[in-house]
Amino acid sequence: MIRARALAVAALTLSARAALAAEHAEHATHEANWSLLALHALGVAILVGVIVYFAGTPLKNFLRDRSDNLRRQLDQAKAALQRAETANAELAARLARIADENEALVREAADVAEREHARAVERAQAAAERVREEAKRAADQEIERARAALQTEAAKLAVSLAGEMVKSSLTPDDDRRLMSDFIARIGEPS
Repeated sequence: MIRARALAVAALTLSARAALAAEHAEHATHEANWSLLALHALGVAILVGVIVYFAGTPLKNFLRDRSDNLRRQLDQAKAALQRAETANAELAARLARIADENEALVREAADVAEREHARAVERAQAAAERVREEAKRAADQEIERARAALQTEAAKLAVSLAGEMVKSSLTPDDDRRLMSDFIARIGEPS
């Protein structure tokens, strides 16, 4: 480490002397000085060597870590993209299934409504038929009651008329004869 520092200090010193010499030579003459150029190149090479020596490992580590970090981020982004595409495909499939299920439910509801309507019509017709039959039965019963009442009334009238006719046409002799026939019948052994 001490050797590297000494080398760095020597390189900087050499580089600074070369720069001073180059500046001095530039003022003295405008011609190209190849030895000065060589000294500058040597100074730059030493400077780069020192930088690489001291900063090489940390720079490599930094670049490697940065590269690994970027690779990880890229892999994570690819995985996130793949998950998003998978989720999108699942959602699209689910949406299609939901649309199909919705359509099926609408058709089923229409069928159920149609069947319920048909059943309601059948029940209404059956109820109307029962009401008709009940009304007919009630009307028939009323007609029978009226007929029975009329027959009863007619029988009463006939008995009454017959009684009056018998009363008006019976003579006292007929009355005695009927009485004696009645008594004779009662007295007979059964």
